[in-house]
Order: sequence, then structure tokens, then C-alpha cells
Amino acid sequence: MPTAVDDDLFDRAGELKQQLVAFSQQRRYDRAFDDVLEDQHDGRVPLDEHTLMILWDYFVLEHRLPDGRTVVEQFVAAHPELSEQEQRMLLGWRDVVQGPFEVQRRDGATLVVVNLVDDLTYRVRSNMGPSVFRRTPRRSFLLARLVAVGEEWMISGPMSVWRAQERDVAYEMALEMSLRVPEAVYRNPEKLAQAWELQRQDRDRFVRFFGSDLVVVTGDQVADRMTGFYAFCRAEVSGTSSSTVAADDAVFELPPDVVDAETVAMIYDEVDGLGFYAEFGLVEAAFADPDLLRRRRYREHTLAYLQDDSVGPLVLRRLAARDPERASVVFRRLLKKPRFDWTRDGEVLLRAYKPEYSRRAPRPRVSPVSERLAAYAGRR
Repeated sequence: MPTAVDDDLFDRAGELKQQLVAFSQQRRYDRAFDDVLEDQHDGRVPLDEHTLMILWDYFVLEHRLPDGRTVVEQFVAAHPELSEQEQRMLLGWRDVVQGPFEVQRRDGATLVVVNLVDDLTYRVRSNMGPSVFRRTPRRSFLLARLVAVGEEWMISGPMSVWRAQERDVAYEMALEMSLRVPEAVYRNPEKLAQAWELQRQDRDRFVRFFGSDLVVVTGDQVADRMTGFYAFCRAEVSGTSSSTVAADDAVFELPPDVVDAETVAMIYDEVDGLGFYAEFGLVEAAFADPDLLRRRRYREHTLAYLQDDSVGPLVLRRLAARDPERASVVFRRLLKKPRFDWTRDGEVLLRAYKPEYSRRAPRPRVSPVSERLAAYAGRR
């Protein structure tokens, strides 16, 4: 059981949060916050004070400004008098934990809650005092943003409370978040390990169904082939015949560039998971015969695989691995670098063109949910 946070540290955290909010209200941040409003809020819906406060908290702690830093990072840089512990705590607030949470019990000034997304327990306080928890009885649900203060957590921004009878509202939000933001699930190391195992099993089914982890089809075939694959998966998991699974049980939607492509590669990698690569046939042919790069279509699509942020480095690594010498010729001609050598320069090139993929830790593409959310999804 984590040790309780020193009251002085928590009081100091509350003071620093107030100073941070005041710092963030400088006029120089107005335009950046307007951009957040435009991106995060549907202008057709009236903006109430509660939503505005949540968006402001997100802006201060998580939004990257044009210089690449967050407001809280700029606040720390502007206050060198802060202790090392205070700096670490403030910078740790960039990693926000979001609800919904189920209330377990009160423990003095602390509220003990379980996050419905990651299944972890959090000891929560409010810098407004424990009186705010009077309306959060056991088995009620709390929607809030939490930041770490030592081994405990502080509510950051406004909170909403749902009664125990409104459980389905909390479960629906948690289920949606689990699927939309799997990183929130992976806070729990057990969930992360489970996700890797689920992805391994899913890839194994893909290989058994298609005969390989790389399949090339026409764009208008992808949806039907994937619908068949998911029917196969559901039948295998449930132990029923695939013929008993209705074709409309799942609707597989794809972006127009994939549907309209002459060829699409479906690649299920052990680490990167399942990906769809439009016009793979053209790029594959260029790697097999670099002379094709003299033709516009081949050159444009091969260059797009390198320059497009949505295309991960996996597919280029796979194509280059078939013949590193030919891959060297491909990139020499694409980049006009006569001395380029894939074996020596390939990874440096991919890090330069795909920086986000090199910065983040590998994560599975599947998102396990808790037993309670799985049971809710089954009932729904």
C-alpha cells in the first residue's frame, strides 16, 4: 500500500497549480488556446464552463505549443527557484490519468478509486479540500483528470459525478476510451502484457487464414477479405462454425485511397500489428526493378511511402530486406544521393523521415478491456 503524501507537499502542489493556471492566462497563449478550441470542440455545440475548464487543463498540461513545449514546461523554465522535487512533480503533470473511476471508499481526506480503463487503484485528493468528496459515495463514479503528487493523485480541473445507478454511462465511456486510446489501458503492465499476447494470437489466426502475414489484394477486395477473416476469428474464439456468423456482424470501413487502390498489402507484423498499404504493388515493383522509378507513378508512390507520416517504416524495411543492394539503388535515385547505402544508412534515413516511430516505444494494436467492461459490451 503506498504511503500517504505529506500534507505540506500536497498544499504546495495546490499552490503551484494556482500559479500555473495564472501563468497560463497570459495573453500570449490566447491564439494557441483558440487553436485547441477549434481542434477539440465542435463549434455547433455551446461551450459550457465545465467543458471550457477541461479544455484549458488539457491545454496547460498536454498541448504542444509551436516551440514543442507545453505551458507547464514553459512555467518550470520561467521559475528556476523551484526545488528539484517541485520541478519533477510539475513536469510529471504532463502525464494525466483520466477517468471514469469507480469510488471504493473514503480514507480520511483521500478518496480511493479504481480506474475503469486501466483497472488500477488511485488514492485521490482535491486541492479544494475533502469536502468536494461528500457527493462521491461508495460505488458512485467519478469523471476527472488526475496528476501525480508523490504516491497519490490530485484532481486537476473540474470533475463530474455519476450515481451508482448510472453505471452504464461510466462503462460506455470507459469502453470507448479503451478502444480509442489504448495507451490509457497500457498504464497497467498486466494489461500491456495481455495486449501483446492477444496480438500474437490474432496474428497467428491471420497467418492461418491467409497463409502468410503479408497478403496483396485489390483495394475493392480488402473489406470482404477482412470481413471473412473476422468471421473466422469470432468463430474460432467462440468455438462455433464460421458459417454460423452473419456477414453483417461487422462492417469493415476503409479510407477511399485504400478502397480505390489497384493493390493493397495487408501486413500483420509481430510488433507493428496489422497495417494496410495502398499501391503496394507499384512500390514493390520499384524495389525489384529500380529502373521503374523513371516512370512517374512508381516514383511518386515509392517516395510517398518514405515521406507520408501515416506509413510506418515497417513496410520499407521489409521491401529493403529482400535485396539491400537494390534498395540502395532505389534510395540513391529517389533522394539523389549517389553514395547512399541501405545497410549503412537505412535506419538513419527512417529515423529522419519517421521520427515519431523512433521516439515512441512499440505498442500493440489491440486493446484489452477489463472483465466488467467485456461483460457490459456483451450485454449491450
